[in-house]
Amino acid sequence: MRLRAIIIGIVSGLLLGGVIGLLRGPRSLFPAVPLGEDGGKIVRVEMQYHPGAGALVAPIYSQFLAGAGKDVQVVWVVAQSADLGDLQPRLGTAWPAGRCRAVVAGKEISTWAKDRFVTMFTPGHAGDAVLCAPARRLTINPLHTNDQEVPYLLAQQANTLFHVRETDVDFDGGDFLATARHLFANPAIIEKNQPGAGARFHSTADLTDYLNRKLSAHITWLGFSPAQSPPHHIGMYLTVMGHIAAVGDVRLAQRQSGPPGEILSALRQAGGPATPAFLTDLSARLDGVARQLQALGYTVVRVPLLPSATPKAWMSYNNGIVETRGGATIFYMPTFGAPTLDAAAAATFHQATGCTVIPIDCAKIWQLGGSLHCLVSVVERKPSGGI
Repeated sequence: MRLRAIIIGIVSGLLLGGVIGLLRGPRSLFPAVPLGEDGGKIVRVEMQYHPGAGALVAPIYSQFLAGAGKDVQVVWVVAQSADLGDLQPRLGTAWPAGRCRAVVAGKEISTWAKDRFVTMFTPGHAGDAVLCAPARRLTINPLHTNDQEVPYLLAQQANTLFHVRETDVDFDGGDFLATARHLFANPAIIEKNQPGAGARFHSTADLTDYLNRKLSAHITWLGFSPAQSPPHHIGMYLTVMGHIAAVGDVRLAQRQSGPPGEILSALRQAGGPATPAFLTDLSARLDGVARQLQALGYTVVRVPLLPSATPKAWMSYNNGIVETRGGATIFYMPTFGAPTLDAAAAATFHQATGCTVIPIDCAKIWQLGGSLHCLVSVVERKPSGGI
């Protein structure tokens, strides 16, 4: 009888634990924190593919995968399974055979993978990424309307890898940049959500507190306010590698641009150079960000950044991806078909950080408002120094 009672007690305990586990949800939903972008070996990435953009994005995917290592896992999100049949021959030897997983949306999506969520992880545990998603609301652009379903599709079709944490906030993934020391947030989020009387958030402090709780971190508004912050995603003007913060600099780009015809040729694809008034205003905002980061204890380095006449089409060398592999830092840096400026940017990153720069040719896509960092979403890393 005593043995029977013990067995019943053990079984009851297991059942109760299972019920509690179901009520609480997946383990990783609760202790998860934002995945830093300033180091660690890349383990898994999520990328979206649309055959209509194949000529633009496939060369970028190919170059990145060739440099990222033979063990990087890839989750492709596509509208139809046949889309991967279009992509594979475009990638050739860079196709990650045996390391792919497909998620089929059943509807058209864009290639901008970064903006659909903020990736979070549980320290000390591999896998089980938590995708913190913006509020699900209809948008004018039907591709972006479909894109907002991507985190939920990932959780449904690749549920051994992903969970979703939905928020009541409108944001893009590019509105955040996580490092080992800070979670930076774009004050544009304040404009998108318009805190005030009768709104979902009564004040900026209320919105900040909500995001702190949802993201399990204390955010730092980069630029302090929408009027002071550069008018783009954070990854378009900031790259962090350890204690070094590389901030875009318009004046530096103008000085290092080389022969006038070279830079004008590159900018012509996006309607030519930005107006002097915009360049002056942007320079002041970038300088403010640099001072803020310096006050936070970062060693600030300035790197060339050159916007065009097309809104948000910037030749941004910050819009790359940082990796730390085997103790060495790698920076996958976009280039724009402007050889003198491309070389100057690569030299600046290498001299400031000692990193190895792997150039990724983004000359055919930056005119659309983003490049490498916007196209490749890193969803899992090993700690810095991992092999």
